[in-house]
Amino acid sequence: MDKKLGLKIKVNGNLVTNAGLDKDDYVLIGNITFAERNNGSKDFTLNVSGMDGDQNENVYWYGTELKEGDTISFEVIEPPFDDPKTRTKSDIDQEARIKSKLEHYHLLKAKLKDHIK
Repeated sequence: MDKKLGLKIKVNGNLVTNAGLDKDDYVLIGNITFAERNNGSKDFTLNVSGMDGDQNENVYWYGTELKEGDTISFEVIEPPFDDPKTRTKSDIDQEARIKSKLEHYHLLKAKLKDHIK
């Protein structure tokens, strides 16, 4: 089994989470979003979330609004990880995920047929 990796995230030098899942089927997302809209609304946020594929759950560790001058650091780490603050069942069931992966597989197989021996 490969070692699992996660994210140590600090905001203004303060540790906010050691996010990660010690699983074989997971997604981990640490993102900063800047959005400014025509109606004048703005979003400047940091969110740390993901997907526990084994449990078919969306997971969430941390989120906050940011302001100019904030310093954010991301460090790739190994376990131990913090438990997610929340878990919610995904709307996409296992059968739909498998169907989507099979469709992608067949699409790539057809696209790359000249390269497959």
